[in-house]
Amino acid sequence: MKGAALRVLVSIASSSAFLLFGYDQGVFAGLIGGNGFKDTFNNPSTTTIGTVTSIYEIGCFAGAILTFYMGNRLGRKSSIWVGLFIMLIGTILQATAFGVGHMIVGRIVTGIGNGINTSTVPMYQAETTKARSRGRMISIEGWFITIGITISYWLTYGTSFSEDPTIQWRTPIILQVVFGAITAVMLFGLPESPRFLMAKGRNEEALEALALLEGEDTQSPVVQAQYRNISAALEFSKSGTGEITWRDYFAGGKQQTFRRLALGYVIQMMQQLTGINAVIFYSAYLLEKVLNLERELSLIVGGCTGLTFFVFTFIPIIFIDNWGRRKPLMYGAAGQAICMAVIAVCVKLASENGNVKAGTAGVIFVILYIATYSGFAWVATPWLYPTEINELRFRNQGAALATSANWLWNFVVVKITPLGAENLGWKFFLIFMCFNAAFVPIIYFFYPETAGKTLEELDALFWETTCAWKLTEKGTRGDADLELPGTISLDEEKRGSHDELSEKM
Repeated sequence: MKGAALRVLVSIASSSAFLLFGYDQGVFAGLIGGNGFKDTFNNPSTTTIGTVTSIYEIGCFAGAILTFYMGNRLGRKSSIWVGLFIMLIGTILQATAFGVGHMIVGRIVTGIGNGINTSTVPMYQAETTKARSRGRMISIEGWFITIGITISYWLTYGTSFSEDPTIQWRTPIILQVVFGAITAVMLFGLPESPRFLMAKGRNEEALEALALLEGEDTQSPVVQAQYRNISAALEFSKSGTGEITWRDYFAGGKQQTFRRLALGYVIQMMQQLTGINAVIFYSAYLLEKVLNLERELSLIVGGCTGLTFFVFTFIPIIFIDNWGRRKPLMYGAAGQAICMAVIAVCVKLASENGNVKAGTAGVIFVILYIATYSGFAWVATPWLYPTEINELRFRNQGAALATSANWLWNFVVVKITPLGAENLGWKFFLIFMCFNAAFVPIIYFFYPETAGKTLEELDALFWETTCAWKLTEKGTRGDADLELPGTISLDEEKRGSHDELSEKM
């Protein structure tokens, strides 16, 4: 298998890994309120529930930090396999838990594996796809997150009618093994990232991988041009130095290494501060405790939020490579701020005045908030952007650092949500309103456009200006048409074949 078919298989394997991520992300929310779960763990308090739920993010954070140090040693595929194996161990620990301590250990171990995978999978996908479809491919991963969340919501709703703990909460947890096994098997036969191989000096393997992904011979103009461009960009970024030192992470100049790392970190932090995981993790809890819905109805509404994710996250797959990254993020943040403001008002009227219509409106705007968040690419873009903005030499570290930000701030949000909802009530939603409103100017002034540019073109992004609001043009030249010192473009290599080759996916 090679060419477009091989790239599709890479996308399916990557998406399968993110389906597991989404399922794992959503499954616990539907279990913590069940009688079987409560009986097993002796009716845990709100604080204990918050700790057991949020400790998973600490594991994910640790997994991302491990990837920072070991990712470039293992490679993209091996890192994913290691992450899946660790998740398997953690899943078994969770499914066999009879005490809070046991469950906490299982949650941490599962989180470590997921942290490794969420650091590595988007990077592997970005490095094996074409510039003009890179956003679409990683948006498909984001869509599969929502598929996993949807499956988890409705499965936990179905098992919630059983009083048997084995059915009510152990079965939904152990099913993670199935998704992980499917992903592990699919990785066999896929090529390693050619960019990783070149960074490690394995140039012959990299050339073969490029040829497989292009569906061409190793001597074809398009493969040779990509190979030389990647090589030249890698050599230029090294600037005559050897191994990466800590000082290199803080470099400025034309490469703007520190700035690139910071942009990736902050966009993942912003994703969490939109408040989305407060809604995902505690949707059933919030609807039951804050909007006073019956538990069964709150679970149904929670399932509807999952369906909303599923439907609206498909939209960016269609437009993200045409609209770019900046505009959808800004429009989405503005819409999310409005939704949070309305939710706050509705919660106030429903909880303090017993206004049923306000409670209904609150549910509607929760769903509208999720539609805005997912429809304007806030699901996928924060995972995509760090893989684009960081140069090859620092891409593993940049992706891992950004992912660690996602999980660290995810932990903060998930940890404070039960307490914030109980103690602040409707005012709690105003915090997320302010964050979303602030993200609009932050994105405008600091985040350059990356859509349509090859990863090697993005290495030269800050050469002419560091003003992000001036870097709004999307790439149009296609793959292997880069002008860096020492690179050879397709036009130079074989101009007459450029039009024919660029038509290929």
